Amino acid sequence: MSRGHGSRPDVTIVSPHFDDAPLSLGQSLLDGALAGCRVRVEVVFGRTNWTRWVHPTRGRAPAISRWRRGEEAVAQAHFGYRVRSQRWEESILRTGELDADVFRDAAAPVEADPLVPAVAGRLRRVRGGGGLVLFPAGLGNHVDHRIVAAAGVLLAGEHDDHLAFYEDRPYVSFLEPGERDEQLRRLGPELEPVDVSGPVTESLHRWLRRCYPSQIDDLFVDAMARDRSTGARERLWFPVGRVPAWLRKVTDG
Repeated sequence: MSRGHGSRPDVTIVSPHFDDAPLSLGQSLLDGALAGCRVRVEVVFGRTNWTRWVHPTRGRAPAISRWRRGEEAVAQAHFGYRVRSQRWEESILRTGELDADVFRDAAAPVEADPLVPAVAGRLRRVRGGGGLVLFPAGLGNHVDHRIVAAAGVLLAGEHDDHLAFYEDRPYVSFLEPGERDEQLRRLGPELEPVDVSGPVTESLHRWLRRCYPSQIDDLFVDAMARDRSTGARERLWFPVGRVPAWLRKVTDG
């Protein structure tokens, strides 16, 4: 395991969209297990055309992509990570479909999508540094998240060390534990959980609203309220027996 500069572990969070890393792991980045790490975020679908204020059209995608990168710059300054974005198009830009039943289609055969090996090829090079790489688990069935999760599964099949999956927010907030576990089983590898934060806080959620004003709609606000009311913690899922020693030490201490 790469320890970065000094004793700080290197961690890469693979984020389908500009906001997914702090939405899903923000508490851990602020004061949990990831707070002491050198964190880089790799945004996969860096070309976007959706905000809650503007009807998404292909012609608006360049301006909205710049807008989203600006929001991400605010987030990286607060949450303490470096960010790099790729130029793949997000689902609603690729398909033109705004219907949630389309971009959150549980039956979509994403494993056959040519984006999966393309994303895996890019992230194989990222993973070569030996640090821990975190992929979304694809919970909630968003096709972009499932594509990136499938790329993680592909890499786990090559070598399951230094790799884990995180729970996708806001979607996991609406799943019962049984539903979550069923969707995790879909990934294939046998996984074990590690909590990497204390209960999520109102302070975290205030910062998320400040960082991503174009994205935090009623769905996100409802998910945040659910997480606070249930004392939800952020969690990673590792292939069994592959939890790094440094993380065990941090979370057990």
